[in-house]
Amino acid sequence: MRRNIEQATPLVSVILPVYNADKYLSAALESLINQTYTNLEIIAINDGSTDNSLSILKHFAKTDKRIKVISNPKNLKISRSLNRGISKAKGKYIARMDADDIALPKRIEKQILFLISHPEVVIVGGQCRTIDTSGKVIGRKLFPTTHDAIKNGLFTGNPIQHPSVIINRSLLPENFSWYNPVLPPAEDLDLFFRLGKFGKYANLSTFVLHYRQHMGSETFKNPLHTFSLTQKVRQLAVNRYGYKPSLKSKIINLLQIVTLALLPESLIYPAYLLVRGIRSPFHFPDAKLTLWPETLPS
Repeated sequence: MRRNIEQATPLVSVILPVYNADKYLSAALESLINQTYTNLEIIAINDGSTDNSLSILKHFAKTDKRIKVISNPKNLKISRSLNRGISKAKGKYIARMDADDIALPKRIEKQILFLISHPEVVIVGGQCRTIDTSGKVIGRKLFPTTHDAIKNGLFTGNPIQHPSVIINRSLLPENFSWYNPVLPPAEDLDLFFRLGKFGKYANLSTFVLHYRQHMGSETFKNPLHTFSLTQKVRQLAVNRYGYKPSLKSKIINLLQIVTLALLPESLIYPAYLLVRGIRSPFHFPDAKLTLWPETLPS
């Protein structure tokens, strides 16, 4: 079955931005090298790391010819790094991964099989387990699986986990503009809105990724700034990208704005974690926070 899949599909290009990730990078690379689907190229972009990340990348590249290392002349940040990696990609499918996350063994095989059988889908993600800095599973992030639920969810949250996605590049125009360098950390949401013009959205109902939570993550930096940029992206979607939010989405979004304006400063950070379906890295209770409760992965 695996050989038939590889013969029937083009190359998958995994884009892996790396910045000072030496604590987690080996585990991330091993999870990609050991995928059940092997017809990959792994494009790792070293974004001016000052730790041992580049040495680790070079070591793995010597042992696996599928790994290609690009070094930025200086720290260009994630959007420009991703764009640079994609510009070198040869695959029909563009897969994303972060240097501190872990792809489950059948992640790419499952997503490629789904994309083959659903040629109208431009982007597919999946469900995620959350892990701490030691790799211990501490929770999960669940996402909707249908096109309509994902599309509506873009205006009230982020219903796709960025490092879990694979994009069908063959559905996009040759001059497609990928990541906007002025929008981080909302550059992924902006991309998702624009991809909707070229195909349908989907998430697998099964777990595909271990998503690491730690204080070095962009997720935990300045929630007010993140929300402000998120609102900017949503307005761009409506005014420029032709996106039409549902009435329900508009109401929920308005409630988010009002709530944030009225919320005491001390509660903004916990509220942000709750809305994003994230558990604080300081507390790991047994209870699971779920952003999309209707999604129950097997």
